[in-house]
Amino acid sequence: MSIKKLAEHLGLSKSTVSRALNGYTDVNPDTRKKVLQAAQEIGYKANPTAKRLASGKSRNVGIILPANTRMFVSPAFSKVLAGASAFLAKHDYQLIVTTISEWQNEQQVYADFISSGMVDGLFIVRTRHNDERITMLNERNFPYVCHGYIEGFEDALFVDVDNKDAFYQLTKRQIELGHKRIAFLDAPIELTLSQSRKQGYLRAMQEANLEVNERWLRNGELNEDAAISMTKEIMSLAKRPTSILCADDTMALGTIAACEELGYQPGIDIAIAGYGDYEHSRYSKPSITSLAYDTLGVGEEMAKLMLNKLEKKNFPTQSWYHAEIVARQSDANVITEE
Repeated sequence: MSIKKLAEHLGLSKSTVSRALNGYTDVNPDTRKKVLQAAQEIGYKANPTAKRLASGKSRNVGIILPANTRMFVSPAFSKVLAGASAFLAKHDYQLIVTTISEWQNEQQVYADFISSGMVDGLFIVRTRHNDERITMLNERNFPYVCHGYIEGFEDALFVDVDNKDAFYQLTKRQIELGHKRIAFLDAPIELTLSQSRKQGYLRAMQEANLEVNERWLRNGELNEDAAISMTKEIMSLAKRPTSILCADDTMALGTIAACEELGYQPGIDIAIAGYGDYEHSRYSKPSITSLAYDTLGVGEEMAKLMLNKLEKKNFPTQSWYHAEIVARQSDANVITEE
């Protein structure tokens, strides 16, 4: 049913019905209630194309993901996207996902995307130190929300997991299990999450007065191949670690594969732990100790922050989330080191 027929059905002007449906405050509360009730009863839905034309907005929020070996769509992040998309959809917005290839100029891809009129705002992922994307968006005064914290950010700009605390707690777990030689396979060093996780690891090691061997610390891509290569390097050292923390569960899978290839039994000879609590982590052999967080909640918070910007909403929001350790077989054994 069109808005014209809805107005005729109620005996009201088309303008009054339209303003009632769109929440204008100059409409009598009783009239608004009457319009909304009638719309629900007869199944009226606004024409999305007409709504976009009337508002001058695309009613789309965009996100650009890398379509190469630096792919970020992990099982956990897929749920973050699902949470954001579902909440946006409730408010007549869509999440538009596009990709960028290695041969493309990243800044140009972002510039073209926001100039196209296809999106009203952007979600930024994998935040970096001195992030040029954010500098450009600030210069253009284009709305954005980050999945990742950068020093100095206001709460309205980001949603993130407290990575520092997460890896502080995960490192403490290894220490309590008896480990003294603990390695850390971290994310690419330019990412803000990499430095935060390293700070948490270092804090726990320093509090326990344990040696931090720089050769046990590696930065690499969040994938199995990178983890296999880094694991083989550190396990070939004369003074090898007895525990390996990984910045991602997929890296933990690679670490397990490398250790098995070298003749070590994960969970018995070497402790391994990851991050993200991916579904495969529960069913791998051994199952992987990991850090879990509210992925859907993070996505929903990102959507709330965006709608607060685009629609002048006043949703209460939460910028920081905490990760909890999910203990499994991959670091089950308490050891005593000499």
